[in-house]
Amino acid sequence: MIILGTAGHIDHGKTTLVGSLTGIQTDRLKEEQERGISIELGFAYLDVPAGPRCGVIDVPGHERFVRQMIAGASGIDLVMLVVAADEGVMQQTREHFDICKLLGIARGLVVITKVDLVDAEWLELVESDVRDFVRGSFLDGAPVLHFSAMNPATHAPFKDAIFELLRQTAARVGRRGGDEPLRLPVDRVFTIRGFGTVVTGTVTSGRLKAGDAVQILPGGRRAKVRGIESHGAQVSEVTVGQRAAVNLQGVEKEDVTRGETLAHQGALEPTRMLDVDLHVLAHLDHPIEAQAKALVHVGTSQVTGTIVPLEAELVGPGETSPVQLRLDDWVVALGGDRVILRGFEVLSGFGKTFAGGVVRHPLPAKHKRGDPRVLAALEALRGDELLAKVEHIVRLTGHSGTTVAHVQQALDVSPAEAGQQLQALGAAGRTFTWVLDGTPRYVHREPFIELLTRAEAALSDYHARFPHRAGMPREELRSQIRADLPPRYFAELSDHLVARGTMTLVGQSVRRSDFVPSLTPVLERLRDAVLSRYRAAGLEPPSPTEVAESLAESSGAAPEDVREMTDLLISEGLLERLSESLVFATEHLRHMEKLVVAHLEQRGEMTTPELKELTGTTRKFTVPIGEYLDARKVTIRIGDVRRLRQ
Repeated sequence: MIILGTAGHIDHGKTTLVGSLTGIQTDRLKEEQERGISIELGFAYLDVPAGPRCGVIDVPGHERFVRQMIAGASGIDLVMLVVAADEGVMQQTREHFDICKLLGIARGLVVITKVDLVDAEWLELVESDVRDFVRGSFLDGAPVLHFSAMNPATHAPFKDAIFELLRQTAARVGRRGGDEPLRLPVDRVFTIRGFGTVVTGTVTSGRLKAGDAVQILPGGRRAKVRGIESHGAQVSEVTVGQRAAVNLQGVEKEDVTRGETLAHQGALEPTRMLDVDLHVLAHLDHPIEAQAKALVHVGTSQVTGTIVPLEAELVGPGETSPVQLRLDDWVVALGGDRVILRGFEVLSGFGKTFAGGVVRHPLPAKHKRGDPRVLAALEALRGDELLAKVEHIVRLTGHSGTTVAHVQQALDVSPAEAGQQLQALGAAGRTFTWVLDGTPRYVHREPFIELLTRAEAALSDYHARFPHRAGMPREELRSQIRADLPPRYFAELSDHLVARGTMTLVGQSVRRSDFVPSLTPVLERLRDAVLSRYRAAGLEPPSPTEVAESLAESSGAAPEDVREMTDLLISEGLLERLSESLVFATEHLRHMEKLVVAHLEQRGEMTTPELKELTGTTRKFTVPIGEYLDARKVTIRIGDVRRLRQ
């Protein structure tokens, strides 16, 4: 669906034009009808002969209601810039036109209204002024039509010209398939008796169906779509470019406000930072400095924010430069969105709008000015190469990585497109993957290798400080790499280090594969004493604590040294740990294993009492030994007996 919108100064006849064109009165509020001015957005529709049905948005012209104007103009394809013949180009004409240019609107026309109030010579001067005003813009050379509500002779030519432009626009404006993440910025909220809460907006991405589960962002409240209307007709689905009135189940009117966004659950993230290519209007009388404040308009939302230049120290009038907008509240944005910045004082003759731009990254981290990595990413995001864009999005997320949903939102692409590009990067060795709560996360090769290098350095440092220890505790290594590293991510890193041949797993510890513990003569004797103690104990060994206390008392060694020698012997394969409190000499376990296998080969099965009798130990040791054999896949327990595992 094509959206036609109005723009222009207050009381220049925008609402009258829409009424003449569509037959629909868009001023619905009592205050609007009494005062004769538009306060809120007005909506209508138009069936074009031999063309499409078009939505029509009528925006208020008063300076106080520019927020509403921006909310409405954000979704339009064709603009009617309305100028009254008796007043000509005024302040809000200029500001509305600046907003249209900053929003990237590329098609439109000019309508000079109230032509019955001036003579032919004056009308000619006004038209000349208007043509000069739009020269060099997207309206340069566009039709300039005349209209008078009081002169029906002007109506038919006006409608015919509008119809032709709408047919041309429909042929040129390509709509996507609607597979992108749903985003419907809310511009009105009201209640209908018997139905409940209704929100309206234009679908700017994706598609929405009756029965869908949705979230209202940034707050995250959940609701269900009870029904959808588009221009007064009940429909089962709306997609990109269509106006929609959505009946929501599960929320009250007070739970939703203009500026929030309807999205499918879990598909979009709110943000408080935006990377933007910002263009400053030429008529601003000073450059924009770092930390400048502004009102930031994104879709139908308005929040305050701070401007942080990312390349130059200042952004001068007429210049375009990358900046980061740090917002005081949450918004929902997609890559490629347009933003409008307004100040807190009126620029003489131009209103308060002073800049606008294109969102290059809607979910960025905080950047420093001049960071070459960030500037290179923004340069790629301005281009057309999707794979390069995806790689830079992944790189900017650092060691934690990104998801398909994150890439979707950052680049406003479908899940299939995002997934294909991420898989291509993985196949090329540019990314690594780990899984968090069932969701794959993609990490760029550079930060991933950096973490691997950090892990190897931490191991080398540990071995240098403790050359006698069998290895470094896994948890200690994880905290050395990054304190916030999730266990699943650490496991992925460990697997890569083992696969590279640089690290070996030793129980709950890890060590460099080329590391060999070196012992002092004192520790060498202690190691031999620990091994002798377990060998002498057979299949009824003392606990590690008892061994540590006993040898500490007899040799004067510290209990910690005894525990370290125990770990070293385990890493050497001379001892085996069945639990925290149970360690055996490996040779006894292997001998016992042979006895069990011989028994089962002869008799076929074995009960726990029979195992107890065979090993000559108490139940305290028999049960863990049986479980150990099961874990080693020597035996399998079936009911109350064990058999050889085939």
